[in-house]
Amino acid sequence: MHNHSIFEFVGQFSIELFELVCRIENQLLDQPLASLIQARLYSEQLVKIISKEEGIEDIYPLKHSERIHKLYRQNAVEEDIYLKLEWIRKKGNKAAHDIKEVSIADVLKVHKFLFEISVWYMQVYVSYDFEAPIYKLPIKKAQETNPLGAENLEVLIKPYVDQTMQKIDEMWAEVQRELEALKEEKKQLQTAASISEAISQQQSETAATAENETLGSSQESPQVLGVKQNELNEDKISEEMAVLYRIFKRNNFNFTKKTKKATEFEHMNNGEVLYLMAYKGISIVLNPKTVENNQSLNGGKESHSTALIRFPKKIKNGKTPTSYGYAFNFKTEDELDAFLKRLNDILI
Repeated sequence: MHNHSIFEFVGQFSIELFELVCRIENQLLDQPLASLIQARLYSEQLVKIISKEEGIEDIYPLKHSERIHKLYRQNAVEEDIYLKLEWIRKKGNKAAHDIKEVSIADVLKVHKFLFEISVWYMQVYVSYDFEAPIYKLPIKKAQETNPLGAENLEVLIKPYVDQTMQKIDEMWAEVQRELEALKEEKKQLQTAASISEAISQQQSETAATAENETLGSSQESPQVLGVKQNELNEDKISEEMAVLYRIFKRNNFNFTKKTKKATEFEHMNNGEVLYLMAYKGISIVLNPKTVENNQSLNGGKESHSTALIRFPKKIKNGKTPTSYGYAFNFKTEDELDAFLKRLNDILI
């Protein structure tokens, strides 16, 4: 049942989701109503996994729609992924409560959206260098339950495929309107956060000035204090990570922030930023402009992730630009150290 599915990669992070999407593929055209309902279930389970990765349900569980909205507000998913998740959720809900005939265009679109969302998850949370298979409709699977031959089946659904790739239906427009409202809400929250951060920074500077006046010349510089704060942060991480942090610091890269997906470091002299990715092994991602402007930094592989928040954006999958950089992998800490030394020489 699972042979030659373009969703085989899903099994790398969830056998249950792989089994579910295979059932969806096997009944896509002959049971479109069930396909839409199960597609909604697939997206709900995947969103739960993302929500857990992002740690947004520590206090109380959320509804499916609440998870999607919160993930978007917290920049865990971009606009393109949000639109697809919401469209699948609404179509699945409608299918579960409406016995009217389901459009073939809808089930074809939902199949493509599930694929694109799954590829996005794989590249962001599982393996940044994952190469997605070429997208194909499950024609052979559909032929097994369709009385027409495979060739005739392709001719039959071609008009619906063309429609799927071009038409924006009423529900898609509804999701876009909701997105615009969320974007406005997020903008207001960001403005409020910026004001709060500015006030907090001013209070910190005032407190630091008062402390300097008290301690006089014996007071350590802000740079030293920053290093000591990083050392305190290192106490809270594993010894393995602490070793990596010390390597970065030794090569003039100070720890700045950590998320579920990556740890950010900034060069102490010129502000150059790089990211240590939260995957098995040692993987760092450099700013694309830095790599493209230095021929000696060849060998990196283009990597897209919402974790690379201080990097430029461009489109890879879908319609929404995503932050990207160039990834470099290392087998040992010594290899990382040697690379950072070379990078430090370039940046100084």
